[in-house]
Amino acid sequence: MKLKPKLLALLAALFALALVAGACGNDDDDSTPAPADSAPADDSTDGGSMDDDEPMDDDEPMDDEPMDDAEPMDDEPMDDAEPMDDDMSLAGTVVNILGPETGAEAEGFLAGFEPLTESTGIEVQYSGTRDATTELNLALEGGNPPDIVIIPQPGRIIQFGESGDAVALPQSLLDNIAGSYDPFWFDLVTTGGQVYGVPNKGDVKSLVWYSPPVFADNGYEIPGTWDELEALVEQIKADGHVPWCIGIGSGDATGWVFTDWMEDMMLRIQGPDVYDQWVSHEIPFNDPRVVEVAEFVGDIWFEDGNVLGGRDLIAATGFRESALPLLDGDCVLHRQANFAGAFFTEAGASLGPDGDINVFYLPTISDEFGTVVLGAGTHAVAFTDKPETMAVMEHIGTAAFANARIMADKGGFLSPNRDHDTSLYSSDFDRGLAEILVSADPFRFDASDLMPGEVGAGEFWRSGTDYVSGSKSAQEFADDTEDAWPSS
Repeated sequence: MKLKPKLLALLAALFALALVAGACGNDDDDSTPAPADSAPADDSTDGGSMDDDEPMDDDEPMDDEPMDDAEPMDDEPMDDAEPMDDDMSLAGTVVNILGPETGAEAEGFLAGFEPLTESTGIEVQYSGTRDATTELNLALEGGNPPDIVIIPQPGRIIQFGESGDAVALPQSLLDNIAGSYDPFWFDLVTTGGQVYGVPNKGDVKSLVWYSPPVFADNGYEIPGTWDELEALVEQIKADGHVPWCIGIGSGDATGWVFTDWMEDMMLRIQGPDVYDQWVSHEIPFNDPRVVEVAEFVGDIWFEDGNVLGGRDLIAATGFRESALPLLDGDCVLHRQANFAGAFFTEAGASLGPDGDINVFYLPTISDEFGTVVLGAGTHAVAFTDKPETMAVMEHIGTAAFANARIMADKGGFLSPNRDHDTSLYSSDFDRGLAEILVSADPFRFDASDLMPGEVGAGEFWRSGTDYVSGSKSAQEFADDTEDAWPSS
C-alpha cells in the first residue's frame, strides 16, 4: 500500500539526510564517578551497552512487566502548570546520578545540566558504569541509593516503583513536561496511577543500512513502501546479488536480533494495539497472529538466496560481523538500530549518502497503522524525594536539557522530547534519526525489554534461535516461549 503523500514526503526527506557519525563506540568496561565539571575517563561513546555482546536495550533480563492498570498521560500539560523558575535557594546542593553512559556520552549527559546549574546552583555528580543495575541493587540493600538512576528497562522501573524504592513523580512536575512527549513514554513507567520515570534518551531500530555506491552502480532506489522493498529484494537477486546481511549471534544473548525483527514486523502486520496485547500477555505468545509474524520473518530469512550464507549461518554469525559485508557488496541490505553506525566507522567506512554506507527507514506495510517506529531508550528514576532531586528530574524532561546536551556534540544521543531543537545536531544522521523519533506515529518500545526476563531475555531468544536454525517450527517456537511465561 502507498503512504499518504504528506507522510511520504516527510520520510523521503529523512531518507536523504546524510549519515556522518556513528551512534555508539567501543565496549570497554569502566566505572568512573565524575562531578558536573568533569566526566569519566573512558573514551567509549557507547553508553547504550552494558555487555560486550549486545546493545544496552537488550542486555539484561526484565524482572517484571508494566501493570495492566497503567494510565496514559495526557498529550498536553495542564493549563495551570507553572515551569520551574530560577531559584537559587537550592544553590550548593548536590544530586548524585548513577547510569550506564560512560566516556563521551557521559560528558554530553553532564553538559545537559549546565543550564540548571547556572539557574539554581545545583551541582550534579554522575557515576557511569556498565554495571549500574548491580551497583543500584547494592546501594538499595545498604539503604543509601543514588538520588537518580538512569535505567534502560521499563519493567525494572515498574518493579522499583511497586517495591517502594523509587519515588513517584509529583503531578506538578509531570504537568510541566508531559506535553513534550509521546504519552507512551510515560505509559511505560506507570503503575498504580503513579509515574516513576522521566524520558532521558531514545534509540531508533526501524532502520535499513545500505551502500550508496552499490545502489548507484545497480540503479537501485530507496524503497518508500513495503511493496517497493519486496520488489527491490527480487531485483537484487535477479542481478546476481544477495539482498540481506543477517546474523543473530551474541554469545549468551544469541537471538535478540530475531526478537527485534519480530517486533518490527508485529507492528507492521498486526498493528500497535495487538503489539501492546502481546507485550502485556493479554494474548498468549502462541496466538496465531504471533505465529503468523514469525512465519513472515522466516519467509524473508529462509528463502534461498535471500541471506548471505543462507539459513544455516544466521545463528552462527555475530550481529556485528553480519553488517560488514555491506562494505564489500557481498550483500545489499542490513536491518539494525542506529548504534550499528559504529560497526562501519570502526571498519574505516565513510558514512552518508555520498559515502560507503547510509541508512533509510524500514517501510511500513499498511498505512492503517501509521508510521510505526520501533525503538528503545532510557528513563531517569528518582530514589530520593529531596527538592533538588525533583528539580534535576524535571530538568531532564525539558528541551533545555536536550538542547544543551546536543550542543555539547558528544554524539550518541537522540532526544524523544518533541520540543527540542533538532537543528542543533551536528550530524545529519543524528538529526534525521531525531526527526524520525519525534515524528513516530506511533512509537513502541522494544517488546523483549518489556516482557518478563525469563521470556524477553530468555526463551524468546533461545527458542527463536532454534526456529532460525531449523530445529523448531514457528508454532513450536511460539508454544515453548508461551510455556516460559511466568504464571500470575
